[in-house]
Amino acid sequence: MDAYVRAGVDISGRTVRYAEAARNDGGCRLLRLGCIETEEGALRNLFDGREDERIRAISEALTDAFSRPEGDGGLNELDELRISISSRAAHAFRSPLASEAGPDLRRKHLRRDIDLLLTPSRPLRVAADALHREAMPSGGAVEWVHVLAVEERLEDRLRRLVQGVPAKRVRLMTAAHAAAIAVGYAEAAREGASEEACALGVGWHADRLDYVFRFGGAWRFDGFAEGAEPIDAAYLGACAAARFGIAPSGVDAAYAYGDPVPEALLAELEAAFGGNARTWRPADLPGVSVACSLSEANVSAYASCLGAALYEGEGFFFRIDPSVPS
Repeated sequence: MDAYVRAGVDISGRTVRYAEAARNDGGCRLLRLGCIETEEGALRNLFDGREDERIRAISEALTDAFSRPEGDGGLNELDELRISISSRAAHAFRSPLASEAGPDLRRKHLRRDIDLLLTPSRPLRVAADALHREAMPSGGAVEWVHVLAVEERLEDRLRRLVQGVPAKRVRLMTAAHAAAIAVGYAEAAREGASEEACALGVGWHADRLDYVFRFGGAWRFDGFAEGAEPIDAAYLGACAAARFGIAPSGVDAAYAYGDPVPEALLAELEAAFGGNARTWRPADLPGVSVACSLSEANVSAYASCLGAALYEGEGFFFRIDPSVPS
């Protein structure tokens, strides 16, 4: 296995969280975990494109966070940095592609989907990551991909936020995608889990509730809600399972993460899914040794940030200009 060092940065509410993981033949090590608390409105201004001197301070804090002391023996440059953002800040959807299709055909297919679903009026940057393959009744197979389309000007601002972090590549992904990866790692460690197990992840954030659903070893569905209460999480999770014909009793595990996880949320998940609710924790991930301090009490809030750092997919990326009326 090729050695690499990857990092994840998650932006949620007033907090920027970061994680760094290194992988080699000896396994995976979590090297860095931390957060930067910001003042009210600073990150909202970042997404809205408003000038704010506090954004420069956040960028400088991220640069400092990833600086390496002399003689630490670590690599001087990240192989990849993934920035995790809420789906509400961009456009995200799934699309089936012919498994044998090459890059040009895939771009053409996704361009058609984006024109149909989004009718872009501004340039977009698109990231498409493979999720899972599905056999077709008529023969052959399709590959489902997760598509993230971000306005080019927003991606430029996010890239400037991490411009001082030494990384060969900077990519964007949704917080739901990153959390689904973190939940997948936790499922791999759960006693009794099988390849066909169903798992729900619920993220409780200051500004929203996220939920992701996995079964058959793959991430199948996600969504978010604003102004939600703990009881809503159980309802939305049950609705996600029902989309695939799975009753609440068929959900094998429900993982809660966030900042922080309220006791009422765990209670609602336990009541809805037969007591199989637990708090997601990075220390429980299989094959990931922790080489940094996990002294912060609210470590479950790092699910998306650490999932972004652990993501091993390559994906493909391209730019889309606005459609020209015919």
